[in-house]
Amino acid sequence: MSYPLDFTTVKTVIDAVLTGQSFNQAQFEFYHLNRNFFNVRTEVTTLTDIGNSQYEDNMGFVWTEQSTFKNFFHMDKGNWLGSLVGVSEPQSRKFLRDDPSPLGGEFEMIIRTSDGKRIDAVTNVNYQETYNFGRTRMTGAHKRLDVDTHNANGAYVGQGNMGSVRFMSASK
Repeated sequence: MSYPLDFTTVKTVIDAVLTGQSFNQAQFEFYHLNRNFFNVRTEVTTLTDIGNSQYEDNMGFVWTEQSTFKNFFHMDKGNWLGSLVGVSEPQSRKFLRDDPSPLGGEFEMIIRTSDGKRIDAVTNVNYQETYNFGRTRMTGAHKRLDVDTHNANGAYVGQGNMGSVRFMSASK
């Protein structure tokens, strides 16, 4: 079954889930599995370090790099643990930016440390980046809308090749 992917319809279902109102479970699951429809695509090609874990992309938007601790779902668990205790470099870096659309979620980029390739369905379907319906700093909403649903079914509709990101230093 397919449902409309317009902001208003999706937001209505998301709000119903969060407020305990009646909602169509199949429709919510469809949105969960198709949430990458709302994520940024290949338009992000550079990230310039502007300090304090903040990076400006080639379009002027600011992303926040997350700690390795918050990158659990996007790394091999052995590497995640090893990088937390300092015995290995993390396989990837996680970046978030608020979505200003009426949907109000969060864009996510997971970037492979070795070469800047974004981890998408082509790179590694198990660790791919996803759009977050609940912003990660809003723990309850993020857990209900993204984490719990990921644990139940992480078989997202593939988003194709999202390309690579080049890291740059801010010019002084």
